[in-house]
Amino acid sequence: MELRKANIADTQRLVALRKQQLLDEGITPVHNIDLELKNYFLTNLSNNTFISWVAIENNNIIATSGICFYQLPPSYTNPSGRIAYVTNMFTVKNYRRQGIASQLLKKVIEEAKNLNYNSVRLHASSDGKNLYTKIGFVDLYGYMTLKL
Repeated sequence: MELRKANIADTQRLVALRKQQLLDEGITPVHNIDLELKNYFLTNLSNNTFISWVAIENNNIIATSGICFYQLPPSYTNPSGRIAYVTNMFTVKNYRRQGIASQLLKKVIEEAKNLNYNSVRLHASSDGKNLYTKIGFVDLYGYMTLKL
């Protein structure tokens, strides 16, 4: 198995795996989001506001990780306002529980460290919570959402 940074050539596979991740999380596909996902990956991989590490087996991506970088207004708990947000963590079913996600998560955390971020955030699915806890994530601030 090889670990490497995702690139533009990986876009179609990243789109397919993201859609499978959403399905596995129980999210109903009410819209075709292929074009939006493709545009997201093309744009954000190019400008480095999204970095993804992938695991490759037999020339096929079998697991993904991602980290988004954005900025909020500064606050007392985050004077820079800079946010590193882990997302797009997904492993194909046959490869789960082999430590692949842990390896990929460590890679994206290292990306944030190298870019001088002080913390990393994420929302954990019930399947992923144990992984994040083992790495050292703690539940610090909950998020509330209003659908508009």
